[in-house]
Amino acid sequence: MSVISTFGALQASDRSPSAEFAYIDESGDVGPTTKGGTRTFTLGCVLVPLDQWTDRLGILTEARRDIRRIYGVRLRDELKANYLIRGRGPLSEMRLGDGQRRDIYQRLLRATAVAASGTFAVIIDKEHGRYAGDAHERAWEYLFQRLRMRSRTQRHPIIVVHDDGENAAVRKHHRRFRRHSWAPGGHSVDAPLLVEDPVVRDSALSYFVQSADLAAYAAFRRFQPPGRKVASVCNERMWSELAGIHRIEVSRSNTHGIVVYPT
Repeated sequence: MSVISTFGALQASDRSPSAEFAYIDESGDVGPTTKGGTRTFTLGCVLVPLDQWTDRLGILTEARRDIRRIYGVRLRDELKANYLIRGRGPLSEMRLGDGQRRDIYQRLLRATAVAASGTFAVIIDKEHGRYAGDAHERAWEYLFQRLRMRSRTQRHPIIVVHDDGENAAVRKHHRRFRRHSWAPGGHSVDAPLLVEDPVVRDSALSYFVQSADLAAYAAFRRFQPPGRKVASVCNERMWSELAGIHRIEVSRSNTHGIVVYPT
């Protein structure tokens, strides 16, 4: 299949996928800011149709091959936001400059914008005066709400795939949410199209989970612009690299696909 016909097939399935994976990773922590916790806790979600899944993975793989050719980063090396921002992890011995790491970040998000059918983020601002509750539980509740609405609107199943961590809590929350949650207006609803238990993946073994990590951090920086040093790699405009697939319907308060609590 030619590149043009492959891209056309991806666009067609983006509009009406038979089912989607929702790849999810987080940025920040859930601890209180008074005890050294980060200001925000963010979940990033990258939606990938099951249709032409291998071709979609191939887009990310090809981007990684380009990065290997230009910068020497191996295909098996995990590329998460923290490593790119600080030159850590597999990049620690490579001495790549800020501009080079920014270029890698942009290349990966641009590839994600082609491979995926949508992206959005949920940000919990723990320093807001009206913040209350458990940041982890609230973030996942808002994320599941958006996935439920998408599954009902698009009329297709969604399978949650997330990075390893808090697995039991996420699974319990997902099972409860599938049977019962509250919709706007106060009536009880279920989410039958959020199928199966969430699938746990080690992010080091999944390019798509790594994409969700990069999306989560970029969304966080769209909300809270960084200082000069961090901005040299990822500034508040990095989130716009995914503008073509922002699921703007997830929020009524903005048009860039980010749910913020409290508002």
